[in-house]
Amino acid sequence: MYEKIKKTTDKKRKTKTYEKEKHTKEKQAYEKPIYEKLRITENTLQVLSLFTGGFRREYYVREVEKLLRISPRTSQLVLEDLESRGVLESKTRGKIKTYKVRPGAFARRYLVFAEQYKAIAFLEKRPMIKEIVDKITPHVRGIGIIFGSYAKGLEKEDSDLDIFAAGSCDAAGIKKVSVNLGIEISVKNYPISTFRKNLNRDILLREILKNHIVFSGAEQFIEAAFRDE
Repeated sequence: MYEKIKKTTDKKRKTKTYEKEKHTKEKQAYEKPIYEKLRITENTLQVLSLFTGGFRREYYVREVEKLLRISPRTSQLVLEDLESRGVLESKTRGKIKTYKVRPGAFARRYLVFAEQYKAIAFLEKRPMIKEIVDKITPHVRGIGIIFGSYAKGLEKEDSDLDIFAAGSCDAAGIKKVSVNLGIEISVKNYPISTFRKNLNRDILLREILKNHIVFSGAEQFIEAAFRDE
């Protein structure tokens, strides 16, 4: 009788332990960051970000190393990983292997990730600009972009904040934010059709394509820019 009770107790204990471990694993899997689930590191996002400054650009390992200040080995591993995922493609000229964005919808999804990463990293370092962006975003219907000195990382204390809206925007609403927060906001606005059509022809748009922070409509931006490329 004792042995029977003991076996029953042990069985219940094991069942409880199993259920607890199962719940813990499920919780950890649920809470695991999306970037970790996809095996996307910050180095991956930084490398991807290089390709958002003009989608025809080609980079080789040493170039990525110098621009991002990471080791040649890390550069090579990230580029090869992105190629194996179908995001980049490579070609060899002599002894130099270069990489560029592979055309297609799958690569565009990764580029959207990169644009969002750039915006988050940019805004976290600039609390005032983050507050401005939070307040002007409702006034932008379409794609919202920061360009000029701020996007290049060359801003000064008295620099204007250059905003480009592809679509429509409420200029009066943005002006009110500018006055309330004490920073001059300069706004350029093109209809979305003009933006799509002239992205690589218009001087201003070409400059924006090279140096930009997309704070609204990243997916639309990538769709338009990638198609035009």
